[in-house]
Amino acid sequence: MKLKATVLVTASLLLTACSSSIDPNTGERKDPLEGFNRAMWNVNYNYLDPYVVKPVAKGWRDYVPSPVKTGLVNVANNLDEPASFVNRLLEGEVKKAMIHFNRFWINSVFGIGGLIDWASKTPDLKLDNGNREFGETLGHYGVGTGAYIMVPGYGPTTPRQAVGKVVDSAYPVLSLLTTPWSIAKFSVQGINTRANLLDQDALIKQSLDPYVTFREAYFQNLEFKVNNGKASEEKETLSKDELKGID
Repeated sequence: MKLKATVLVTASLLLTACSSSIDPNTGERKDPLEGFNRAMWNVNYNYLDPYVVKPVAKGWRDYVPSPVKTGLVNVANNLDEPASFVNRLLEGEVKKAMIHFNRFWINSVFGIGGLIDWASKTPDLKLDNGNREFGETLGHYGVGTGAYIMVPGYGPTTPRQAVGKVVDSAYPVLSLLTTPWSIAKFSVQGINTRANLLDQDALIKQSLDPYVTFREAYFQNLEFKVNNGKASEEKETLSKDELKGID
């Protein structure tokens, strides 16, 4: 409990220094790093994505056999279950924590290291909202996101989510992975996510300001995940399935 309180207080102090909250006077989102972010958005959206990421995602979607794709994604997602278990415990969600715990050992033992998602065949163990990251746990306790940051070659993040990634990687089993396996895990998840979004590229291209559209979708997705799959109808511009894919 002391550790949890210390982390929450420290994160709160760091994140309130530079916020991406909505300005009550203008109704627009504060974006203190917008100049830098737009430059990095140009690099990612106009160069890295069309010439590197998108071709790989298309190859993954169109040419990798479905059983192979499903198996690799299952293994990668299974490695996130222990972190989700701990994060749910930190939120006091014991029942949801035990779902992640049971999913991990069932899929690891009977699913050949997670290749087969046996746990989801049981309705009570099927995940509706995916795994739980520490960044979302901080959001559950009211910690702000901090400034929006577009990272070249990576994509969008915020200080809260970045802290969450670091903490999640410190939990076993992720902390036990060697660097090559860690890279493989995140690569599989990233490529699969991009492949799932290929048909939604038009939503960005047809918008008046693709940067703002993507930024707002990103924050909607954060809110969606923090609130356990519940998005505000007033703010929602994308479907729940679309929100689940953006990260």
